[in-house]
Amino acid sequence: MLRKPASHHFPLLFERRSALLAGVIALVGTATTRADAPTPAPVRGTNLPVKAVTLFSSGVSYTMREGQVSGDATVPLTFRTTQINDILKSLVLLDENGTVRPAVYAAKDPIGRTLQSFAVDVSQPTDRAGLLNRLRGAQVVVTTLDNTTLSGQIVGVETRQIPTAKDDKTATVDLLTILGDAGLQTVRLDEARSIKIADERLNREFKDALSLLAAGSDDKRRQVTLRFDGTGTRKVTVGYVSEAPLWKISYRLLIGGAAGKAGAKPYLQGWAIVENTSDDDWTNVRLSLVSGRPVSFIQDLYQPLYLPRPIVPPDVIASPYPQLAEANIEQQDPGVRNAANAPASGGGYPGGSYGGQRGATALVNGRPQYFANGNAVASISAASPSVAMDAAVATNMLGLARQSVSSDASGTHAGELFQYNINSPVTLPRQQAAMIPVVAQDISGEKVSVYNADEDARYPMNAFRIQNSTALHLKGGPITIFDGGVYAGDARMEDVPPGDSRLVTYAVDLSVQGERQGPFGSGLETSFALHRGLLVITHRERHETNYLLKNKADQPRLVIVEHPFNAGCRLIEPEKASSRTATHYRFDVPVPAGKTAKLRVVTEEPISQTIGLLDTDAKSLELYTKRGDISEKVKTALRDVLARRRKVQELQSAAGAAEAEVTSIGTDQERIRKNMEALDHSSALYKRYVSQLDGQETRIQALRSEGNRLRNAASQADQEVRAFIDTLDLTP
Repeated sequence: MLRKPASHHFPLLFERRSALLAGVIALVGTATTRADAPTPAPVRGTNLPVKAVTLFSSGVSYTMREGQVSGDATVPLTFRTTQINDILKSLVLLDENGTVRPAVYAAKDPIGRTLQSFAVDVSQPTDRAGLLNRLRGAQVVVTTLDNTTLSGQIVGVETRQIPTAKDDKTATVDLLTILGDAGLQTVRLDEARSIKIADERLNREFKDALSLLAAGSDDKRRQVTLRFDGTGTRKVTVGYVSEAPLWKISYRLLIGGAAGKAGAKPYLQGWAIVENTSDDDWTNVRLSLVSGRPVSFIQDLYQPLYLPRPIVPPDVIASPYPQLAEANIEQQDPGVRNAANAPASGGGYPGGSYGGQRGATALVNGRPQYFANGNAVASISAASPSVAMDAAVATNMLGLARQSVSSDASGTHAGELFQYNINSPVTLPRQQAAMIPVVAQDISGEKVSVYNADEDARYPMNAFRIQNSTALHLKGGPITIFDGGVYAGDARMEDVPPGDSRLVTYAVDLSVQGERQGPFGSGLETSFALHRGLLVITHRERHETNYLLKNKADQPRLVIVEHPFNAGCRLIEPEKASSRTATHYRFDVPVPAGKTAKLRVVTEEPISQTIGLLDTDAKSLELYTKRGDISEKVKTALRDVLARRRKVQELQSAAGAAEAEVTSIGTDQERIRKNMEALDHSSALYKRYVSQLDGQETRIQALRSEGNRLRNAASQADQEVRAFIDTLDLTP
């Protein structure tokens, strides 16, 4: 196989590269092809142009190239060094009617180490004399200026001082000595026209080393050679993932209609911002934009890895503005009051450019083609006169926007992701960016005000409640709001799936003033319940918060009050919130023009305590049976438990008393037996002791029998009380 030595950034090696090349250029003979490694005819890389690009919002892109090849072909592609790891991880090769051969690329070894593996060491800068000394013993053919030819093995190069012909001065010359058929012969190097290495293997190694040396000067690019075997002309496809800038989206939301006319449909434009930072021009490329976050990572497959220590960035506290409204996680917002049934896909009307942005366009198959011109953004229709933002235009801005811009994207689901497919081919030179309309249609929604006392205790925010009535997944991004044709403010919006809604706040509403009073604690309520052997005592503390909203405008307002949500609390009043996010309840409060409205929010926080019916002493349980705030059925159950526990204790006490009496009798028998040892067996006292012992043995047998009976009865009673407790399930 052809040797493909690695290249690496090695600045000290290349700082005198030109001097080395100049010194050895006359030494290199005619190139030869190795018989053991035939190379297919190369195909220029431009025969595999970029045909499709998919940009992901996770910082990567998928590039697809297609082209025609004939027979056995090699296709060299050049990538940035920083892309190689992604290429090695994701490269896909397809041959329509042929076979894909291994892709070849330069291994990433230090170039100095790789150069030293060649038979001719060119790792250090040198002149012709020094290089010939390194080739001592090699067969060479030397042709002098007078066409004399000498051949033989290199013995060495020496430097001598020789007198000049014109004066008495001397000159320094290099003399090459070779050993040939005629013996040792010497020739001045400055009189040698060419020096050819006769050994083909050595000559080839020398050329490979020089090629590597030349290629290694570019440490920012690496070549990957693709190889395809087959017959005839056929299509091949190459695909790979590489790092790319995040594609972004910005919106223009037009509300209020002509001169603020009521009942006009809100209109949404979405412009995708894409950047071609690759080294290839995009010409008539199929462009897709995917909204989602597929897992993507870089694994270093190109060089040896070392275990680095983690870099921990400093904590950064983000500014709280602009606000980003949270999504609903329980009830959806109520139906918007001035919503209209919008079309399910991008629409609009042909016409001039919107907002005065003009750019060059071309129609391809009847569709507009996008391309950047210098720093100008992409245009989306035939050029038209610029529209100035004056009073007349502001009055009819909504109508002009519908006529001027039409969406050129269709939305589809790509697995778990959402994809915008740009309908028209895109032409975008490298290192250029473009804006492409992907959303242009009416949308459902309504103007509201959002009052959050933690954000601003006095004034609410002007907001728009967007209901995504489109069939598109609206990717999160900034929104510029125009109200009645006049700029009203900027907002941020997170992703909105079809059918979902979001609040976007864009300005302070100075026409409405709010006030929050509280929260106040209101009383403590205690309840008791029995559940499977536990007395559950729950203390419920209520918190009350009052909101006062005053509308100073001459139009009614719908104010959405955001109240903090606590997962440990239960909402009591109002009975139900309009919607809830992860951190807030939302309550819709209509406020008439020039009037004041109030909202009372009551939450209940339960604090529970459990007491074991078997673990707690009887006196403590008995105290609960005398409390007036416990229901009669719970008291009755507690009394029953106490009675059953007392029965168990009585049986256990009786069994213990019998066992204690047996122990006492045993102690007395020990005393009697010691006394009997000193007595005559025929004495009256001895006989009395015998009779007493006999009676005690009879008593011991009776006590032991009674003790066993009592223990068994206590165990049975204990099992019964436990079974009874397990069946208790009494709620307040």
